[in-house]
Amino acid sequence: MVPRWKQQLGGLLMALLGAGFTGWTWYTALYRGYFYPKASMLFPAVFVLGLGIIAFPGYKEERIARGEDISRLQGWRLITPRWWAILIVALLAGAANYFLLSSL
Repeated sequence: MVPRWKQQLGGLLMALLGAGFTGWTWYTALYRGYFYPKASMLFPAVFVLGLGIIAFPGYKEERIARGEDISRLQGWRLITPRWWAILIVALLAGAANYFLLSSL
């Protein structure tokens, strides 16, 4: 298992990249008159996921800490309700950013 501080460092890098490229997307939209739709959706989602990684343990570690048997769980079935909520918030952030940019 990866130490928690390494997970948090990775989350910090994700959050910084997501925030930086979201700012870049807004800069190009406001001052140059164009933006990339995929980037406008992806980078806010990366930012939210990075914050989630900083704040909470990973879904696998969360299940193990609760004493659950994860030997039969794979892929999407490993994801906990907390991480589903984080994923939904990330997707909503990306969609909201896209709609805000497209309404300029």
